Amino acid sequence: MSLAIASAIGAAYVGGVIGLHRLNVWRQRSAAGGFTTLRWLDWDTLLQGLLPRGTDAHSRPPQPVEGGPPTPLLSHAPAPEARARHALLCALVTGHRVDEAAFENAGFSGGEAQWLSILSRVREEPEEVLDQLDDAPALETAAQVYLREHLYLSMRVHLFNLELAVFGAKRRLVQALDRFPEAPALHFALAHASSLIGFNGAVLDDLARAVYFSRQSEFYLRAVVDMPWVGEARPALLHQCRAALAQPTRLG
Repeated sequence: MSLAIASAIGAAYVGGVIGLHRLNVWRQRSAAGGFTTLRWLDWDTLLQGLLPRGTDAHSRPPQPVEGGPPTPLLSHAPAPEARARHALLCALVTGHRVDEAAFENAGFSGGEAQWLSILSRVREEPEEVLDQLDDAPALETAAQVYLREHLYLSMRVHLFNLELAVFGAKRRLVQALDRFPEAPALHFALAHASSLIGFNGAVLDDLARAVYFSRQSEFYLRAVVDMPWVGEARPALLHQCRAALAQPTRLG
C-alpha cells in the first residue's frame, strides 16, 4: 500500500510540475500574441540560387500565401531569358501546384526541378514532404534543414511530446548551425522552436541574429515589426528594425 501511495504522490508531483510548466508556456505565448510571424516561410532562402535577381522593382510582387513580405528574388522584373522560370516561381509562392516536368521545361536543372517539386507539395502534402526529408541520407543545404525543421515544428510538436520534440529540434538546428553559422533561416527556426516552449528571451535573441545575418532582409525585419509584443519586450530591437525598413533603398 505504501508503495502505491508513494507512486501516486510521485505521479501527482510530476503531473503538477508539467502542468505548471505548460501553464507558463501558455502565458508566455499569449503575452507574445501567439508568435504568428514565426509561422511565415522564408521563400528567399528556399529559392536561393534558382534565379538571377532582376533590377527593376515590380509594382505588384507576388505575395506568399503563408504571410510575410514578397521575396526580393521575385520582386524585380526578370531578364527576358528568365521570364518562364520567374513565372513558375511566382505561381509556387502564391499557392499553386507545379509539377517537376514544368520546372524542367522552363529551364531548371534536374536537381533544381526536383527541389522545386518538393516545395510545390509542401502545402498539400506536408507530412509526405517531411517524411521525404527525414528519409534523405543527408540534408546538404541550409534550405533543406530549414524546411525540415519548419515542417516538424509546425506539425509534429504537440501537448504530449512538447519538451522532448522541441529540444530535439533545437539540438538538430544547433548542429546545422555548425555547418551554416550565418544562415538566417536556421536562427529563425530556432526562434520558432523556442516560442513553442515559452522561451521568449531566446526567441528575441534568435530573431535578432536572423536580422543580422540576413543583412536586414525585409522578411526578418517584418517578422519583428509585425509582432507587437517586441516593442514591450525589447524596444531597441523594434526601433532598429523599423529604422531599417524606413530606408529609401529598401526595395533596391
